[in-house]
Amino acid sequence: MNRIPYAVRIAAAALGMLAGVAVTPLTLTSAQGGKPTYDPTVGHAPVWETPIPAPPLSQGQRTMWPNQPDHATHWSVKDIRQAHDRLAAQEIAGKEPDPKSVLHDFPYWTRTHSMFVYHASQKRSANSAQQHQGYSQFVVIMGGTGTLQAGGRIVNARVLAESGRQIPGEMRGDTIEGGTNYQLAEGDIVAIPPDTPAKFTATSRGGMTYMVMKVNAMLYPWDLIR
Repeated sequence: MNRIPYAVRIAAAALGMLAGVAVTPLTLTSAQGGKPTYDPTVGHAPVWETPIPAPPLSQGQRTMWPNQPDHATHWSVKDIRQAHDRLAAQEIAGKEPDPKSVLHDFPYWTRTHSMFVYHASQKRSANSAQQHQGYSQFVVIMGGTGTLQAGGRIVNARVLAESGRQIPGEMRGDTIEGGTNYQLAEGDIVAIPPDTPAKFTATSRGGMTYMVMKVNAMLYPWDLIR
């Protein structure tokens, strides 16, 4: 029996793979189109309804990830400062600050990252220590002053639970043991790697407001990221 040379078999396999990509139906990727449906006031990720794993790209397709924003979004320094002033006034008045309502187009969702506004209270008991295995954080201080304790470990860490369901990779606690303390003020920027405990605490009257860009570390789907 004649044996097919090894190099010929490898070449034939490669050609077969290329042919399969070339004939992949456009409907596989086009089915992912359309705008995601979500309630921006909830703070959870939209439902993308993307097959996992995503289907291979067909020839002529630019990306397998539609639903990206199709225009630039601008937040002025004036907008940012006014957002903090509104949240600080709510805290001083004894109300629960509502960060979701103070800056336009927030929360901001894309396939690769999302952005949120948070407000740390001057009351230390109101701020929890958090650890996120699924994403890194890029933080910009919008107003007020405070401290960040990052690194170390969360004392008596527990998995976040919502409506009786545990959220894998999301740890919470009251205090952090060890780590590094950073003094924060308006305009400061902080980068926090995935799986790093962090706790924000305000030192100024009215609290501290900060914007967080959550960059998906590709460990979890968005619906598990908090």
